[in-house]
Amino acid sequence: MTITLPLTVLAFETDFGGVGSNTRYLEYVERGRYALLHAAGLKVSQVWESHGVQPVVRRVQIEYLGFARHEDKLEMRVRVREHGRATSTLAYELTRPADGSVLLRAEQTLAYLNARWRPVRVPEIYRAALPVE
Repeated sequence: MTITLPLTVLAFETDFGGVGSNTRYLEYVERGRYALLHAAGLKVSQVWESHGVQPVVRRVQIEYLGFARHEDKLEMRVRVREHGRATSTLAYELTRPADGSVLLRAEQTLAYLNARWRPVRVPEIYRAALPVE
């Protein structure tokens, strides 16, 4: 599964030079993850209540390749890269469509916890709703 999330760089996300803060890029990754889950029909609180399991971020690896400026229109592309036995990996690419620049590439590993806060295998509800591409 792949989604594209439109983003606009806001003034409070920039430094004095009008350049987007690298800390906001991690926030964009998180927004992308939530957008992907919601697009797949997986609202974390609802799945927690109905299945007693939730995804948690285990690892994030980010390559900062360029910078954005105030009011730049960006797109965060998020796709499911793989499902292992107990983890899922999401791949991210942040671009500025106006000039085709790739500003970030990231990979995020999700683990899954049950109601007793113990790790579990990737639940079928997540495998089914988030096909690998």
